Amino acid sequence: MNSSKKIRVGIVGVGGIANGVHIPGYLQSPDCVITALCDIDANALERGAKRCNVPAERCFKDYRDLIACDEVDAIDICTPNYIHCQIAEEAIRHKKPFSVEKPMGMNYSETKRIYELAEREEIPNMICFSWRYRPYIRYMRSLIYDGMIGDLYHIYIRCIKDSGLIPGRKLEWRFDKTLAGSGVLGDLASHMFDITRFIGQEFKSISADAGIILRQRKRLDSDEFGEVTTDDWCNILATMENGINATYQISRFATTIKDLIQVELYGKKGMMLYTYNGNTGKQTLEVSMVGDDPAKERGFLVPPESFNAVQSQAFINIVNGKDDGLSSTIKEGIICQRVIDATLKAIETKQWINISEIK
Repeated sequence: MNSSKKIRVGIVGVGGIANGVHIPGYLQSPDCVITALCDIDANALERGAKRCNVPAERCFKDYRDLIACDEVDAIDICTPNYIHCQIAEEAIRHKKPFSVEKPMGMNYSETKRIYELAEREEIPNMICFSWRYRPYIRYMRSLIYDGMIGDLYHIYIRCIKDSGLIPGRKLEWRFDKTLAGSGVLGDLASHMFDITRFIGQEFKSISADAGIILRQRKRLDSDEFGEVTTDDWCNILATMENGINATYQISRFATTIKDLIQVELYGKKGMMLYTYNGNTGKQTLEVSMVGDDPAKERGFLVPPESFNAVQSQAFINIVNGKDDGLSSTIKEGIICQRVIDATLKAIETKQWINISEIK
């Protein structure tokens, strides 16, 4: 791509994640402009067009029309999971760079195929593991790689929220296994798996349990109830390639908790605890080192401005050949998908599953 001109972005899927994360990032970037939108919901499409100043002739209901549009250089895929790979394949066919929401797809087999196609055609790409672009997470990674707390012994990660308890929330696609593939496993745990890899760990084996708390919800188009078929919670034990263990607590039924993410690391030289509290919007990075006076308060670190990043800008940088080396491509997406598939198999069989078993 010619970095001297603005990259023209077409967004497929103008729902919550596009409006909450993707569009704000593009609108503040000096290097791109949103030129086309696609959604099957006419109201969502109209709202998006007004916000992004996209003319009616570049508002599409069929993603193939958006991808074929001459006014679009790069594609951003913000749809339900079941159609991620289809849209990505179409982008590859038109030789257009693409960004895709996580999880990459419905299973490892289909995502691996897309990865191989993109590699063969040399199409720039990104998967949206958004926590990689949080300054605190990038700073934590830097400190880990610099050896601040030494070799790791334990990893404890929590990602819990009350999104499953929103009053009146209906049977949207996230609660349907045929559209989502999984529930909090693909939606939330995928991010936590990527954070684990981002700090230098690779998965070897998985044991897990999961369940559904609210088994029925009202359908979107009627007052009739339908069955929830995706997991509301998931507890996961994992062994890393270097032999250390990791524990994950994932839930969308954490009463009164808007959003709580904690990454707790114990190493040879000390411990590190990252916390994001969605109720207050505050983030902290707490550190305690071997030899510190236990009677004293632990230290808190704040990331320098050099660790700031924006996910949408990172995609534009990839398109322009200016990746900083910390962004996640679909290679990371298929590795994560393999861990998700292993977790699903562990839940089903009640056994430890080696990641290498997933083909």
